[in-house]
Amino acid sequence: MTKKNSGQKILATAIFMAAATLISKILGLARDSLLTAYFGSGMESDAFTTASTIPTMLFDVIIGGVISAAFIPVFNDIVSKRGKDEGMKFVNKFVTLVVCISAVIAVFGIIFSGQLVSIQTQYAGEKHALASQLTSIMFPMIIFTGLAFSFVGLLQSFGEYRIPSLISLVSNLAIIFYYVVFGKRFGIYGLAVTMVIAWSLQFIILIPWIVKFGVRYKPDFRFKDADIKAVLKLAGPMLIATWVQPLYSIVNQNFASNIDSAVTLIQQSNRLYIIVVGVFSFVVTNLIFPKLAKAVADEDMDEAKRLTVSSLRSIVLVIAPLMAGLMVLSEPAANVIFGYGKMDAESVRQIGVLLKFYSVGMLGLGLNEILSKAFFSLKDSKTPMRNSVISMLVNIALAYILYQLMSTNGLALAAAFGSIINAVLNWICLARKYPDMIKRADIIDMLKSILSAVVMAAVILPLYMFVETRISGKAGNIIICFICGAVGAVVYAVMTLLTGESDIKNILKKKG
Repeated sequence: MTKKNSGQKILATAIFMAAATLISKILGLARDSLLTAYFGSGMESDAFTTASTIPTMLFDVIIGGVISAAFIPVFNDIVSKRGKDEGMKFVNKFVTLVVCISAVIAVFGIIFSGQLVSIQTQYAGEKHALASQLTSIMFPMIIFTGLAFSFVGLLQSFGEYRIPSLISLVSNLAIIFYYVVFGKRFGIYGLAVTMVIAWSLQFIILIPWIVKFGVRYKPDFRFKDADIKAVLKLAGPMLIATWVQPLYSIVNQNFASNIDSAVTLIQQSNRLYIIVVGVFSFVVTNLIFPKLAKAVADEDMDEAKRLTVSSLRSIVLVIAPLMAGLMVLSEPAANVIFGYGKMDAESVRQIGVLLKFYSVGMLGLGLNEILSKAFFSLKDSKTPMRNSVISMLVNIALAYILYQLMSTNGLALAAAFGSIINAVLNWICLARKYPDMIKRADIIDMLKSILSAVVMAAVILPLYMFVETRISGKAGNIIICFICGAVGAVVYAVMTLLTGESDIKNILKKKG
Protein backbone atom coordinates (compact mmCIF):
# COMPACT_ATOMS: atom_id res chain seq x y z
CA MET A 1 0.00 0.00 0.00
CA THR A 2 1.42 3.40 -0.96
CA LYS A 3 1.99 6.09 1.62
CA LYS A 4 -0.80 8.17 0.05
CA ASN A 5 -3.29 5.28 0.18
CA SER A 6 -2.23 4.48 3.73
CA GLY A 7 -2.84 8.10 4.76
CA GLN A 8 -6.25 8.09 3.06
CA LYS A 9 -7.16 4.87 4.87
CA ILE A 10 -6.16 6.34 8.24
CA LEU A 11 -8.15 9.52 7.50
CA ALA A 12 -11.22 7.47 6.46
CA THR A 13 -10.93 5.37 9.64
CA ALA A 14 -10.56 8.49 11.78
CA ILE A 15 -13.65 10.08 10.19
CA PHE A 16 -15.67 6.90 10.72
CA MET A 17 -14.55 6.64 14.35
CA ALA A 18 -15.30 10.31 14.96
CA ALA A 19 -18.78 9.97 13.44
CA ALA A 20 -19.53 6.76 15.35
CA THR A 21 -18.22 8.24 18.59
CA LEU A 22 -20.17 11.47 18.10
CA ILE A 23 -23.41 9.59 17.43
CA SER A 24 -22.76 7.35 20.43
CA LYS A 25 -22.11 10.36 22.67
CA ILE A 26 -25.27 12.07 21.42
CA LEU A 27 -27.22 8.91 22.21
CA GLY A 28 -25.53 8.87 25.63
CA LEU A 29 -26.76 12.40 26.24
CA ALA A 30 -30.24 11.36 25.13
CA ARG A 31 -30.06 8.41 27.53
CA ASP A 32 -29.04 10.68 30.43
CA SER A 33 -31.70 13.21 29.49
CA LEU A 34 -34.36 10.49 29.51
CA LEU A 35 -33.37 9.47 33.04
CA THR A 36 -34.13 12.90 34.43
CA ALA A 37 -37.13 13.37 32.12
CA TYR A 38 -38.76 10.15 33.40
CA PHE A 39 -37.56 10.14 37.02
CA GLY A 40 -36.70 13.80 37.71
CA SER A 41 -33.63 14.78 39.73
CA GLY A 42 -34.80 13.36 43.07
CA MET A 43 -34.32 10.13 45.00
CA GLU A 44 -34.73 7.61 42.16
CA SER A 45 -32.38 9.35 39.73
CA ASP A 46 -29.81 10.01 42.49
CA ALA A 47 -29.94 6.34 43.55
CA PHE A 48 -29.69 5.08 39.96
CA THR A 49 -26.86 7.47 39.09
CA THR A 50 -24.88 6.28 42.10
CA ALA A 51 -25.67 2.61 41.47
CA SER A 52 -24.71 2.75 37.80
CA THR A 53 -21.33 4.31 38.56
CA ILE A 54 -20.24 2.05 41.45
CA PRO A 55 -19.73 -1.20 39.44
CA THR A 56 -17.83 0.49 36.61
CA MET A 57 -15.87 2.63 39.05
CA LEU A 58 -14.78 -0.37 41.15
CA PHE A 59 -13.95 -2.24 37.94
CA ASP A 60 -11.86 0.71 36.69
CA VAL A 61 -10.05 1.07 40.01
CA ILE A 62 -9.14 -2.63 40.17
CA ILE A 63 -8.52 -3.53 36.53
CA GLY A 64 -10.67 -1.85 33.88
CA GLY A 65 -8.57 1.23 33.27
CA VAL A 66 -5.56 -0.85 32.21
CA ILE A 67 -7.00 -3.79 30.27
CA SER A 68 -6.43 -2.54 26.75
CA ALA A 69 -3.59 -0.20 27.78
CA ALA A 70 -1.58 -3.10 29.29
CA PHE A 71 -2.67 -5.65 26.70
CA ILE A 72 -1.78 -3.72 23.53
CA PRO A 73 1.96 -3.08 24.15
CA VAL A 74 2.64 -6.66 25.36
CA PHE A 75 0.57 -8.29 22.60
CA ASN A 76 2.25 -6.22 19.89
CA ASP A 77 5.67 -7.08 21.32
CA ILE A 78 4.85 -10.82 21.28
CA VAL A 79 3.50 -10.76 17.70
CA SER A 80 6.43 -8.66 16.48
CA LYS A 81 9.10 -10.91 18.01
CA ARG A 82 7.51 -14.38 18.27
CA GLY A 83 4.65 -14.47 15.79
CA LYS A 84 0.84 -14.46 15.75
CA ASP A 85 0.40 -17.99 17.16
CA GLU A 86 2.22 -17.06 20.35
CA GLY A 87 0.18 -13.87 20.48
CA MET A 88 -3.06 -15.88 20.38
CA LYS A 89 -1.89 -18.11 23.23
CA PHE A 90 -1.30 -14.97 25.24
CA VAL A 91 -4.83 -13.76 24.38
CA ASN A 92 -6.36 -16.91 25.93
CA LYS A 93 -4.43 -16.45 29.17
CA PHE A 94 -5.10 -12.73 29.35
CA VAL A 95 -8.86 -13.00 28.72
CA THR A 96 -9.16 -15.83 31.25
CA LEU A 97 -7.43 -13.68 33.86
CA VAL A 98 -9.71 -10.71 33.12
CA VAL A 99 -12.87 -12.87 33.37
CA CYS A 100 -11.73 -14.34 36.69
CA ILE A 101 -10.96 -10.93 38.20
CA SER A 102 -14.21 -9.45 36.84
CA ALA A 103 -16.26 -12.32 38.30
CA VAL A 104 -14.64 -11.89 41.71
CA ILE A 105 -15.35 -8.13 41.62
CA ALA A 106 -18.98 -8.78 40.64
CA VAL A 107 -19.56 -11.25 43.49
CA PHE A 108 -17.84 -8.93 45.96
CA GLY A 109 -19.93 -6.00 44.74
CA ILE A 110 -23.23 -7.88 45.04
CA ILE A 111 -22.43 -9.01 48.60
CA PHE A 112 -21.15 -5.65 49.81
CA SER A 113 -23.32 -3.29 47.75
CA GLY A 114 -24.66 -1.53 50.83
CA GLN A 115 -21.20 -0.83 52.18
CA LEU A 116 -20.02 0.43 48.79
CA VAL A 117 -22.93 2.89 48.64
CA SER A 118 -22.05 4.10 52.15
CA ILE A 119 -18.42 4.68 51.14
CA GLN A 120 -19.36 6.72 48.09
CA THR A 121 -22.33 8.66 49.49
CA GLN A 122 -23.97 9.89 52.65
CA TYR A 123 -27.35 8.40 51.73
CA ALA A 124 -29.61 7.08 54.49
CA GLY A 125 -32.88 5.21 54.84
CA GLU A 126 -34.94 4.51 51.71
CA LYS A 127 -32.49 6.25 49.39
CA HIS A 128 -29.57 4.13 50.64
CA ALA A 129 -31.62 0.93 50.35
CA LEU A 130 -32.70 1.70 46.78
CA ALA A 131 -29.15 2.56 45.70
CA SER A 132 -27.86 -0.68 47.26
CA GLN A 133 -30.47 -2.83 45.50
CA LEU A 134 -29.81 -1.22 42.12
CA THR A 135 -26.05 -1.62 42.61
CA SER A 136 -26.46 -5.37 43.23
CA ILE A 137 -28.53 -5.75 40.07
CA MET A 138 -25.96 -3.96 37.89
CA PHE A 139 -22.71 -5.50 39.14
CA PRO A 140 -22.71 -8.49 36.70
CA MET A 141 -22.33 -6.07 33.78
CA ILE A 142 -18.63 -5.66 34.53
CA ILE A 143 -17.93 -9.25 33.39
CA PHE A 144 -19.12 -8.32 29.89
CA THR A 145 -17.23 -5.03 30.14
CA GLY A 146 -14.01 -6.92 30.88
CA LEU A 147 -14.52 -9.19 27.88
CA ALA A 148 -15.32 -6.25 25.60
CA PHE A 149 -12.29 -4.24 26.72
CA SER A 150 -9.97 -7.21 26.17
CA PHE A 151 -11.13 -7.94 22.63
CA VAL A 152 -11.26 -4.25 21.69
CA GLY A 153 -7.51 -4.14 22.40
CA LEU A 154 -6.99 -7.21 20.20
CA LEU A 155 -9.00 -5.82 17.27
CA GLN A 156 -7.23 -2.45 17.45
CA SER A 157 -3.85 -4.22 17.43
CA PHE A 158 -4.89 -5.86 14.16
CA GLY A 159 -5.94 -2.51 12.71
CA GLU A 160 -9.72 -2.94 13.16
CA TYR A 161 -10.99 0.30 14.69
CA ARG A 162 -14.45 0.67 13.21
CA ILE A 163 -16.29 -2.11 15.03
CA PRO A 164 -14.89 -1.22 18.49
CA SER A 165 -16.06 2.36 17.97
CA LEU A 166 -19.65 1.12 17.59
CA ILE A 167 -20.04 -0.81 20.85
CA SER A 168 -21.13 2.16 22.99
CA LEU A 169 -23.61 3.14 20.30
CA VAL A 170 -25.29 -0.29 20.57
CA SER A 171 -25.53 -0.19 24.38
CA ASN A 172 -26.95 3.34 24.39
CA LEU A 173 -29.56 2.35 21.79
CA ALA A 174 -30.63 -0.58 23.97
CA ILE A 175 -31.22 1.70 26.96
CA ILE A 176 -33.08 4.28 24.89
CA PHE A 177 -35.20 1.43 23.47
CA TYR A 178 -36.21 0.55 27.04
CA TYR A 179 -37.35 4.11 27.72
CA VAL A 180 -39.30 4.39 24.46
CA VAL A 181 -41.00 0.99 24.60
CA PHE A 182 -41.45 0.40 28.31
CA GLY A 183 -41.18 3.92 29.77
CA LYS A 184 -41.80 3.64 33.49
CA ARG A 185 -43.70 0.34 33.26
CA PHE A 186 -40.96 -1.60 35.06
CA GLY A 187 -39.64 1.43 36.91
CA ILE A 188 -36.08 2.06 37.96
CA TYR A 189 -35.46 -1.68 38.53
CA GLY A 190 -36.28 -2.47 34.92
CA LEU A 191 -33.82 0.22 33.87
CA ALA A 192 -31.10 -1.42 36.01
CA VAL A 193 -31.68 -4.81 34.33
CA THR A 194 -31.58 -3.12 30.93
CA MET A 195 -28.16 -1.67 31.81
CA VAL A 196 -26.80 -5.20 32.29
CA ILE A 197 -28.30 -6.36 28.97
CA ALA A 198 -26.93 -3.27 27.19
CA TRP A 199 -23.40 -3.88 28.48
CA SER A 200 -23.56 -7.54 27.44
CA LEU A 201 -24.35 -6.40 23.88
CA GLN A 202 -21.02 -4.54 23.80
CA PHE A 203 -19.24 -7.89 23.91
CA ILE A 204 -21.72 -9.89 21.82
CA ILE A 205 -21.39 -7.67 18.73
CA LEU A 206 -17.60 -8.18 18.79
CA ILE A 207 -17.79 -11.98 18.54
CA PRO A 208 -17.97 -12.30 14.69
CA TRP A 209 -14.92 -10.05 14.26
CA ILE A 210 -13.00 -11.83 17.01
CA VAL A 211 -13.55 -15.11 15.14
CA LYS A 212 -12.62 -13.42 11.84
CA PHE A 213 -9.17 -12.52 13.19
CA GLY A 214 -8.48 -16.09 14.20
CA VAL A 215 -9.32 -16.13 17.90
CA ARG A 216 -10.39 -19.56 19.15
CA TYR A 217 -10.81 -18.81 22.80
CA LYS A 218 -10.04 -21.58 25.28
CA PRO A 219 -9.74 -20.85 29.00
CA ASP A 220 -6.09 -20.94 30.04
CA PHE A 221 -5.29 -20.54 33.73
CA ARG A 222 -1.48 -20.52 33.43
CA PHE A 223 -1.17 -17.11 35.06
CA LYS A 224 2.49 -17.68 36.05
CA ASP A 225 3.39 -17.34 32.37
CA ALA A 226 6.15 -14.77 31.64
CA ASP A 227 3.87 -12.74 29.34
CA ILE A 228 1.15 -12.46 32.00
CA LYS A 229 3.82 -11.40 34.50
CA ALA A 230 4.92 -8.72 32.01
CA VAL A 231 1.34 -7.44 31.82
CA LEU A 232 0.98 -7.39 35.61
CA LYS A 233 4.29 -5.59 36.02
CA LEU A 234 3.16 -2.93 33.55
CA ALA A 235 -0.40 -2.83 34.93
CA GLY A 236 0.44 -2.10 38.58
CA PRO A 237 1.64 1.49 38.23
CA MET A 238 -0.61 1.99 35.20
CA LEU A 239 -3.63 1.08 37.33
CA ILE A 240 -2.83 3.77 39.86
CA ALA A 241 -2.40 6.25 37.01
CA THR A 242 -5.96 5.50 35.83
CA TRP A 243 -7.48 6.06 39.28
CA VAL A 244 -7.60 9.82 38.88
CA GLN A 245 -10.95 10.16 37.11
CA PRO A 246 -12.80 7.46 39.15
CA LEU A 247 -11.53 8.89 42.43
CA TYR A 248 -12.47 12.41 41.36
CA SER A 249 -15.97 11.05 40.92
CA ILE A 250 -15.96 9.31 44.32
CA VAL A 251 -14.83 12.47 46.10
CA ASN A 252 -17.39 14.61 44.27
CA GLN A 253 -20.27 12.23 44.91
CA ASN A 254 -19.42 11.94 48.60
CA PHE A 255 -19.39 15.72 49.06
CA ALA A 256 -22.51 16.22 46.93
CA SER A 257 -24.60 13.38 48.39
CA ASN A 258 -25.75 15.39 51.41
CA ILE A 259 -27.49 17.88 49.09
CA ASP A 260 -30.74 16.66 47.51
CA SER A 261 -30.41 16.10 43.72
CA ALA A 262 -26.75 17.24 43.73
CA VAL A 263 -25.39 13.80 42.79
CA THR A 264 -27.55 13.64 39.66
CA LEU A 265 -26.73 17.22 38.65
CA ILE A 266 -22.97 16.90 39.11
CA GLN A 267 -22.88 13.53 37.32
CA GLN A 268 -24.95 14.80 34.39
CA SER A 269 -22.73 17.85 33.95
CA ASN A 270 -19.57 15.74 34.28
CA ARG A 271 -20.83 13.24 31.69
CA LEU A 272 -21.63 16.01 29.25
CA TYR A 273 -18.15 17.46 29.80
CA ILE A 274 -16.47 14.06 29.30
CA ILE A 275 -18.57 13.44 26.19
CA VAL A 276 -17.55 16.74 24.55
CA VAL A 277 -13.84 16.29 25.23
CA GLY A 278 -14.02 12.55 24.64
CA VAL A 279 -15.29 12.51 21.05
CA PHE A 280 -12.00 13.65 19.57
CA SER A 281 -9.56 12.43 22.25
CA PHE A 282 -11.17 8.96 22.04
CA VAL A 283 -10.56 8.83 18.29
CA VAL A 284 -6.97 10.05 18.56
CA THR A 285 -5.92 7.83 21.47
CA ASN A 286 -7.62 4.68 20.18
CA LEU A 287 -6.29 5.20 16.67
CA ILE A 288 -2.75 6.19 17.67
CA PHE A 289 -2.05 4.01 20.75
CA PRO A 290 -1.80 0.65 18.89
CA LYS A 291 0.39 2.33 16.26
CA LEU A 292 2.56 3.79 19.02
CA ALA A 293 2.88 0.37 20.69
CA LYS A 294 3.79 -1.23 17.34
CA ALA A 295 6.40 1.45 16.59
CA VAL A 296 8.00 0.88 20.00
CA ALA A 297 7.89 -2.91 19.52
CA ASP A 298 9.63 -2.45 16.15
CA GLU A 299 12.15 -0.09 17.84
CA ASP A 300 11.15 2.76 15.51
CA MET A 301 11.43 5.62 18.02
CA ASP A 302 11.34 8.33 15.36
CA GLU A 303 7.87 7.16 14.33
CA ALA A 304 6.77 6.89 17.97
CA LYS A 305 7.86 10.48 18.62
CA ARG A 306 6.20 11.73 15.43
CA LEU A 307 2.89 10.06 16.34
CA THR A 308 2.97 11.49 19.87
CA VAL A 309 3.65 15.08 18.79
CA SER A 310 1.11 15.03 15.95
CA SER A 311 -1.50 13.72 18.41
CA LEU A 312 -0.75 16.49 20.93
CA ARG A 313 -1.02 19.15 18.22
CA SER A 314 -4.29 17.69 16.94
CA ILE A 315 -5.79 17.57 20.44
CA VAL A 316 -5.00 21.24 21.08
CA LEU A 317 -6.25 22.29 17.63
CA VAL A 318 -9.67 20.70 18.22
CA ILE A 319 -10.18 20.82 22.00
CA ALA A 320 -9.20 24.48 22.48
CA PRO A 321 -12.22 25.90 20.56
CA LEU A 322 -14.55 23.31 22.12
CA MET A 323 -13.38 24.37 25.57
CA ALA A 324 -13.84 28.06 24.81
CA GLY A 325 -17.25 27.51 23.23
CA LEU A 326 -18.55 25.33 26.06
CA MET A 327 -17.45 27.80 28.72
CA VAL A 328 -19.52 30.50 27.00
CA LEU A 329 -22.51 28.38 25.95
CA SER A 330 -22.73 25.89 28.84
CA GLU A 331 -26.14 27.05 30.11
CA PRO A 332 -28.08 27.09 26.81
CA ALA A 333 -26.39 23.78 25.88
CA ALA A 334 -27.53 22.23 29.17
CA ASN A 335 -31.06 23.51 28.57
CA VAL A 336 -31.19 21.98 25.08
CA ILE A 337 -30.00 18.59 26.36
CA PHE A 338 -31.59 18.25 29.81
CA GLY A 339 -34.52 20.67 29.93
CA TYR A 340 -37.31 18.10 29.51
CA GLY A 341 -39.95 16.26 31.52
CA LYS A 342 -39.54 16.46 35.28
CA MET A 343 -36.34 18.52 35.14
CA ASP A 344 -37.08 21.98 36.54
CA ALA A 345 -35.42 25.14 35.19
CA GLU A 346 -33.20 25.65 38.26
CA SER A 347 -31.74 22.13 38.03
CA VAL A 348 -30.95 22.65 34.36
CA ARG A 349 -29.33 26.00 35.14
CA GLN A 350 -27.17 24.34 37.82
CA ILE A 351 -25.99 21.70 35.32
CA GLY A 352 -24.97 24.52 32.98
CA VAL A 353 -23.00 26.31 35.70
CA LEU A 354 -21.27 23.08 36.76
CA LEU A 355 -20.41 22.39 33.13
CA LYS A 356 -18.78 25.82 32.85
CA PHE A 357 -16.44 25.04 35.75
CA TYR A 358 -15.67 21.50 34.50
CA SER A 359 -14.77 22.98 31.10
CA VAL A 360 -11.79 24.80 32.60
CA GLY A 361 -9.95 21.45 32.64
CA MET A 362 -10.97 20.28 29.18
CA LEU A 363 -7.65 20.91 27.44
CA GLY A 364 -5.75 19.34 30.33
CA LEU A 365 -7.92 16.22 30.17
CA GLY A 366 -7.48 15.88 26.41
CA LEU A 367 -3.70 16.34 26.53
CA ASN A 368 -3.37 13.92 29.41
CA GLU A 369 -5.07 11.19 27.37
CA ILE A 370 -2.26 11.41 24.80
CA LEU A 371 0.58 11.90 27.27
CA SER A 372 -0.45 8.91 29.41
CA LYS A 373 -0.77 6.66 26.36
CA ALA A 374 2.66 7.79 25.16
CA PHE A 375 4.22 6.62 28.43
CA PHE A 376 2.20 3.37 28.40
CA SER A 377 3.31 2.54 24.85
CA LEU A 378 6.92 3.01 26.00
CA LYS A 379 6.17 0.55 28.82
CA ASP A 380 6.79 3.30 31.35
CA SER A 381 3.79 3.23 33.67
CA LYS A 382 5.60 4.55 36.77
CA THR A 383 5.91 8.14 35.54
CA PRO A 384 2.18 8.71 34.86
CA MET A 385 1.44 6.86 38.11
CA ARG A 386 3.47 9.31 40.19
CA ASN A 387 1.95 12.29 38.40
CA SER A 388 -1.56 10.92 38.84
CA VAL A 389 -1.07 10.45 42.58
CA ILE A 390 0.16 14.04 42.94
CA SER A 391 -2.74 15.48 40.92
CA MET A 392 -5.22 13.25 42.79
CA LEU A 393 -4.02 14.55 46.17
CA VAL A 394 -4.20 18.13 44.91
CA ASN A 395 -7.72 17.50 43.61
CA ILE A 396 -8.93 16.10 46.95
CA ALA A 397 -7.45 19.05 48.85
CA LEU A 398 -8.95 21.55 46.42
CA ALA A 399 -12.32 19.76 46.52
CA TYR A 400 -12.43 20.15 50.30
CA ILE A 401 -11.44 23.83 50.19
CA LEU A 402 -13.53 24.90 47.20
CA TYR A 403 -16.62 22.97 48.35
CA GLN A 404 -16.66 25.13 51.48
CA LEU A 405 -16.46 28.27 49.33
CA MET A 406 -18.48 27.38 46.22
CA SER A 407 -20.54 24.28 47.10
CA THR A 408 -20.81 21.80 44.18
CA ASN A 409 -19.35 24.34 41.73
CA GLY A 410 -16.14 24.07 43.72
CA LEU A 411 -16.05 20.30 43.16
CA ALA A 412 -16.23 20.80 39.39
CA LEU A 413 -13.48 23.43 39.48
CA ALA A 414 -11.28 21.21 41.67
CA ALA A 415 -11.62 18.36 39.14
CA ALA A 416 -10.67 20.76 36.34
CA PHE A 417 -7.54 21.91 38.19
CA GLY A 418 -6.65 18.26 38.85
CA SER A 419 -6.76 17.49 35.11
CA ILE A 420 -4.59 20.52 34.32
CA ILE A 421 -1.97 19.63 36.95
CA ASN A 422 -1.84 16.02 35.75
CA ALA A 423 -1.28 17.09 32.14
CA VAL A 424 1.41 19.65 33.09
CA LEU A 425 3.34 17.08 35.13
CA ASN A 426 3.18 14.47 32.35
CA TRP A 427 4.25 17.09 29.78
CA ILE A 428 7.30 18.09 31.85
CA CYS A 429 8.34 14.46 32.39
CA LEU A 430 7.97 13.58 28.69
CA ALA A 431 9.97 16.67 27.68
CA ARG A 432 12.74 15.74 30.13
CA LYS A 433 12.85 12.12 28.97
CA TYR A 434 12.83 13.03 25.26
CA PRO A 435 14.06 16.64 25.03
CA ASP A 436 14.12 16.52 21.22
CA MET A 437 10.50 15.30 20.88
CA ILE A 438 8.40 18.45 21.31
CA LYS A 439 10.08 21.22 19.37
CA ARG A 440 9.68 24.98 19.75
CA ALA A 441 7.67 25.16 16.50
CA ASP A 442 5.18 22.58 17.90
CA ILE A 443 4.65 24.61 21.07
CA ILE A 444 4.19 27.81 19.05
CA ASP A 445 1.52 26.14 16.88
CA MET A 446 -0.33 24.92 19.98
CA LEU A 447 -0.22 28.43 21.44
CA LYS A 448 -1.62 29.76 18.15
CA SER A 449 -4.57 27.39 18.49
CA ILE A 450 -5.17 28.52 22.08
CA LEU A 451 -4.94 32.21 21.08
CA SER A 452 -7.44 31.57 18.26
CA ALA A 453 -9.81 29.96 20.76
CA VAL A 454 -9.50 32.93 23.16
CA VAL A 455 -10.35 35.36 20.34
CA MET A 456 -13.29 33.14 19.37
CA ALA A 457 -14.62 33.25 22.95
CA ALA A 458 -14.14 37.02 23.08
CA VAL A 459 -16.33 37.35 19.96
CA ILE A 460 -19.13 34.92 20.85
CA LEU A 461 -19.53 36.04 24.50
CA PRO A 462 -21.02 39.47 23.68
CA LEU A 463 -22.97 37.89 20.83
CA TYR A 464 -24.44 35.35 23.26
CA MET A 465 -25.35 38.09 25.75
CA PHE A 466 -27.02 40.09 22.98
CA VAL A 467 -29.04 37.20 21.52
CA GLU A 468 -29.98 35.77 24.95
CA THR A 469 -31.97 38.89 25.89
CA ARG A 470 -34.05 38.71 22.70
CA ILE A 471 -35.09 35.06 22.45
CA SER A 472 -36.12 32.46 25.03
CA GLY A 473 -37.52 28.96 25.44
CA LYS A 474 -36.29 25.64 24.09
CA ALA A 475 -36.23 26.81 20.49
CA GLY A 476 -34.46 29.98 21.59
CA ASN A 477 -31.65 28.04 23.25
CA ILE A 478 -31.20 25.91 20.14
CA ILE A 479 -30.98 29.07 18.02
CA ILE A 480 -28.48 30.61 20.47
CA CYS A 481 -26.24 27.53 20.32
CA PHE A 482 -26.48 27.39 16.52
CA ILE A 483 -25.77 31.10 15.88
CA CYS A 484 -22.96 31.40 18.42
CA GLY A 485 -21.49 28.04 17.43
CA ALA A 486 -21.47 28.91 13.73
CA VAL A 487 -19.96 32.35 14.31
CA GLY A 488 -17.39 30.85 16.70
CA ALA A 489 -16.36 28.21 14.13
CA VAL A 490 -15.85 30.90 11.45
CA VAL A 491 -13.84 33.13 13.81
CA TYR A 492 -11.64 30.20 14.91
CA ALA A 493 -11.04 29.11 11.30
CA VAL A 494 -10.10 32.66 10.27
CA MET A 495 -7.78 33.04 13.26
CA THR A 496 -5.93 29.78 12.53
CA LEU A 497 -5.37 31.05 8.98
CA LEU A 498 -4.22 34.49 10.15
CA THR A 499 -1.82 33.05 12.74
CA GLY A 500 -0.44 30.55 10.21
CA GLU A 501 -1.10 27.39 12.24
CA SER A 502 1.02 24.72 10.50
CA ASP A 503 -1.47 21.83 10.49
CA ILE A 504 -4.11 23.97 8.78
CA LYS A 505 -1.54 25.26 6.26
CA ASN A 506 -0.48 21.70 5.43
CA ILE A 507 -4.09 20.61 4.92
CA LEU A 508 -4.72 23.51 2.56
CA LYS A 509 -1.51 22.77 0.62
CA LYS A 510 -2.55 19.15 0.12
CA LYS A 511 -5.98 20.22 -1.13
CA GLY A 512 -4.38 22.77 -3.42
